[in-house]
Amino acid sequence: MTPRAEDPRPARTRAAILAAVGTLSERDEEITVPAIVAEAGISRSTFYTQFRDLDALAVRILTGAFAEIEALDLELRSTSSPIDAARATTAQLVAEFARRRALYASVLGSRTTTETHRAVSEAFAEQALGTMLQTAPAHLDPRIAAEYLAGGTLAVLTAWLLSDEPAPVETVQQQLLALLPTWLSSDAQPDERKHP
Repeated sequence: MTPRAEDPRPARTRAAILAAVGTLSERDEEITVPAIVAEAGISRSTFYTQFRDLDALAVRILTGAFAEIEALDLELRSTSSPIDAARATTAQLVAEFARRRALYASVLGSRTTTETHRAVSEAFAEQALGTMLQTAPAHLDPRIAAEYLAGGTLAVLTAWLLSDEPAPVETVQQQLLALLPTWLSSDAQPDERKHP
């Protein structure tokens, strides 16, 4: 018996939802389920077959973005200086939050659930772990370092998203770079690492 081919409709629906979020974000419109389904040309029930709510959609998008940023960071750390890698990845991170500002502000803002904030933070920390394994000094637990980096960075980005007068993207990037531990952004060789 030949195995059945996977149904392509769910993937097309997810792509339409992501495209709708992109379009609404570009037009600086509020990101709501009704706005997304109208832009994507799908029903609310179709949206909810793919995502539990806007929080789940944001976590999904951010998880993918964090994976791309971590891959870039690991690639650049093997060919560039630590500060150049930190600049590039911080720029990409801030750009992602600026690109979908309305979605992330509504999800990470004042109405955020502990579950969603934790999911975003865990996704960020999980993707940062590869870099922490390569860069954290031996006396630091790389998982704790990744969780610290994720939590602090998300606190800065959330405050920026919710600001009545948000700073320019470049300013946010500079602030995040200044807050990085020196062992993550410095060319100086840290103490011997013993992480697997």
